[in-house]
Amino acid sequence: MGAITPIASSLSAAVSTLNTVGQVVGAVQTLSGNSNARQEQELALRQLQERQKLQAAGLAQSNALEREKIAAQAAQDEEERRNALRRAVARQRAQFGGSGVSANSGSAQAVLLGLFDETEDEINRRTQLDSLRTRALDLNETQSRSLNLLQATQLQQRQKLNDQVTLFDRLF
Repeated sequence: MGAITPIASSLSAAVSTLNTVGQVVGAVQTLSGNSNARQEQELALRQLQERQKLQAAGLAQSNALEREKIAAQAAQDEEERRNALRRAVARQRAQFGGSGVSANSGSAQAVLLGLFDETEDEINRRTQLDSLRTRALDLNETQSRSLNLLQATQLQQRQKLNDQVTLFDRLF
């Protein structure tokens, strides 16, 4: 029986060593499994970020084009207003001349100034509308950036949670 005790203690030490090696192998597998999952998660995050960059660039180009359209339309409208004002002033002066009223008289000048004031009011309304359109484009771009940030953050948080759950499951 004396010979069995050293063998039993050797077997016990070997089993303990095997258990330790098994735990180390399990930990390495857990880490390598997490590494693969982590690589997949990082790939998903990079793909999301690239997709968001492309969307942001497309939105910026679209907004720049829309701003150019607004500016071109404003310039065209301004030219049309000036031409219409010239025609209205010429028509009004012709009416005054046909009626025998001097275009330099007080009443004639008041009428002509009224035409200019109407044009200024129209210009102000158009400028406000163009400004509103531009702010809407800016707001859309800002909201898109906020949404992209939210999506990226949510993905990162989901990935962290999945990592922790996976680690917890493998340990227990």
